Order: sequence, then structure tokens, then C-alpha cells
Amino acid sequence: MSEQILKLEKVTDTLSVYQEKGVFFYGTDAVLLSAYSSGAVRKYAPTRGIELCSGTAFASLSMLDRYKNLTMSAVEINSRACELSQMSAQVSGLSERFSVSNSDICEVRKNFISERFDFVICNPPYMTADCGKMCADDYKTVARHEILCKIGDIFSAAYFLLGTGGSLFIVYRPDRLSSLFAGAAQNGFEIKKMTFVCSKPERAPVLVLCEAKKQAKEGLVLTEPFIIYNENGEYTEKMKIASLKGEMSFGK
Repeated sequence: MSEQILKLEKVTDTLSVYQEKGVFFYGTDAVLLSAYSSGAVRKYAPTRGIELCSGTAFASLSMLDRYKNLTMSAVEINSRACELSQMSAQVSGLSERFSVSNSDICEVRKNFISERFDFVICNPPYMTADCGKMCADDYKTVARHEILCKIGDIFSAAYFLLGTGGSLFIVYRPDRLSSLFAGAAQNGFEIKKMTFVCSKPERAPVLVLCEAKKQAKEGLVLTEPFIIYNENGEYTEKMKIASLKGEMSFGK
């Protein structure tokens, strides 16, 4: 990648992240995943989390910026994305609490200790390998399509990494919920909480946020939908809180 398109974006007073235009960047799904997962961080005790398919690890870095008792690991197969996440952690003073493994999530058993983490977060490839238009850029294709990993691989890796009752937080596509539930059931997880995300009121969901627990009993809580924009095209108050404070609330 040309250095001319490398950009350092200031997210908060204490967090800055490196992006490469058109390839390595973070989106709304990473912002929402970070906020949705915030409840897994203990208020006072040390907490250890890990992000799978981390890309440039925006979700991890955003959480680290807000929670000083948190340490995060990350797993990403693309070496340039790993490099950018390390650069972001360094410039933001988060290096001591962040580490990234440039590896395949299917090999977590070789690279990590079992049941070491309190929670897992993941923004996985959404599309099947034979679905949609393939991107000319290999990284985009891998990031969006199940070429190197499938949803079942995410749950399998999370099962190894989490202790009993630990949570996997995931952002996914509503039209692939059957695959999500199948992957959970086949790997010892139960979906415990689900939130549909709509771009505007009265529109169909564009994303779904889920919390799945390892070896948990059946019982799903379906929250009210989370709306990103109001009718005027501006962020809703809840989206502003998710973006600025990294928290997600439900109810009136």
C-alpha cells in the first residue's frame, strides 16, 4: 500500500487509529460491536478479552481506550492489518494492554491457552464464498466472504478460548441467522441476547448483534431494535452514546 493513503484518525482525545483508504478502515459495525460488548468488562477487576478476525482491531482499541482494567488480544490473518493495529496501539499508549497474533483463527489451539479469556468479540466475514461479487482486492474478499473461515470456525475458536459461561459477542447479517444459530449449537453455545440494527426507523434490519454464552441453558432475550439514524439523517441519541461513550442502552 502506498504511504500516501495512510491516515491517522483521531477518534477520542486519547485514541487515534491508522487507516488505509479503501482497504484497512473501520465501519459502523465495529463501533456497534465495541459498544455492545462493553457490559462484559468488569467494573473494578481485571478483565481479559480477545477479538477474532480483528482487522485493524478498532473494536479492541476502542474498548481499551475506555476501560483501564481491560487487556485485549487480537487474531488477524492479514499481516498489514496487524501492523496497523500495533501502530494504533503504540500511538495511543495502549501497547502494554494490547497484543495481536498474525495467524489463522483455526489455529488458536496452537497459539493460546484454553479458557484464558473472559469474553470474545468478532466481526466475521458475512457472505458465503459463492455469494456476491468478488472484490478485486484480496483482503476485501477475504474480509467479506467465508473463504478462510466460516461461522462455525468462530464458535469453535471461541469455545476453546472461553471459560464456561463466557460470552462471545458477534455482529452478523440478519439473512444468515440460520447459519449463526447452527454454528452456535454445533459448538456448545446458546444465543442469549439479540439486537437487530436498523439504519432508520421502520426500515428492515441491516445488522444483528448477538451475545452467545458457552455451555449455557436455552433462553433468548430479543431487545428492541437499535436505530442508527433518525428521520433527518442524523445519529439517534443512542447511536451518539454508542459512538462517543462506547455504551449501548435499551428501553425507553
